[in-house]
Amino acid sequence: MRIEETLRRAAGLFVELPDAEPKEVKPWNVMDAPKSRPEETVQPAKTVEQIVRDAPGPNLDEIKPAAATTSNFQPVDGQGNVDFTAIYSLANLPNSPFSAEQVLELLATLPAELPLEAKRATVKVTINAMAKATGVTPDAIVADASRKLAALTAYAKSYAEQATQYVSKAEAEIAALQAEILQRNNAIADAKQKQLNLVTACTAESDRLDDVLEFFSLDVHPSKYAPEA
Repeated sequence: MRIEETLRRAAGLFVELPDAEPKEVKPWNVMDAPKSRPEETVQPAKTVEQIVRDAPGPNLDEIKPAAATTSNFQPVDGQGNVDFTAIYSLANLPNSPFSAEQVLELLATLPAELPLEAKRATVKVTINAMAKATGVTPDAIVADASRKLAALTAYAKSYAEQATQYVSKAEAEIAALQAEILQRNNAIADAKQKQLNLVTACTAESDRLDDVLEFFSLDVHPSKYAPEA
């Protein structure tokens, strides 16, 4: 399944995240510092799987749809729209102060020709501006996106298994019905043949019995021995 491959690849991606709180230049180092503003330090790169493991909430391999409600939940409405929010709810995913979808909305407002690094810088500035008020961090956004991907993967797998079971059961029922149809068609053909044989035999026997009656009857109409007028 392609979605499972996407999750496996995403879990192994390396992400370099800045520290949540930038380190300020200490007074006794001011003369040595090239600039008198906070310095940003960068954490060692982590895989997406490691980031999720360190973030509050379930690990990627722990995300599964609620078994009690999966069979009754229909993720696609009559117009073919998928209710992703309900799928995430089934997986009991934690809320994020700034969701992966909101990042996508932000990226959609940026010019398409803007270089990737400029887009990353813009998003970084937005996240930093929101950090104190909402507590949003890049690793929280990465965790939100990867957990939602894991929830979609788990639900798609669960739904596929249910669909496979349904199809197998339906195909078995169809095979049984087809066998019954064949059996009934054979029975119909047999009944028709017996009917033909019976009518043929009865007709032949009636002709033999009629010969007896004709033998003893007068040679007048309707006797077959009556002379033609």
